[in-house]
Amino acid sequence: MSAALELLPEDIEYLHVTYRKQWLGLSEGNSKFGLLIEDFPVPKGILPATSNLMILIPVGYPGSPLDMFYFDPPLRKSNDMDIACVSTEMHFGRKWQRWSRHYQWSPGQDDLTRHIEYVRNELQNTVQQ
Repeated sequence: MSAALELLPEDIEYLHVTYRKQWLGLSEGNSKFGLLIEDFPVPKGILPATSNLMILIPVGYPGSPLDMFYFDPPLRKSNDMDIACVSTEMHFGRKWQRWSRHYQWSPGQDDLTRHIEYVRNELQNTVQQ
């Protein structure tokens, strides 16, 4: 039996409503899964205006926390100031800009929707730094 990307029904509904056909599941073997949202909009002050957002989905989600997020093409501030805590990693045959950001995950309360809102907030905070 092979593992598969498993999302909550609420996650799938949120993705269908918010991102329509812009999202898809990714897998590498039977133990590495991700969610790709194509053309994810970023706030003014960050370039490019859209990028592909990838979130690694751990086996055991939602009991296992979502952590960090990734962009391709990489993002940069429009004022050429550095973005803190970013690096490059390979996942699913692509090079991704990893944003090392962490928060306290609460199983039973937190889900993909909250994580994507966290991504949006972190992008906005980056503009303001």
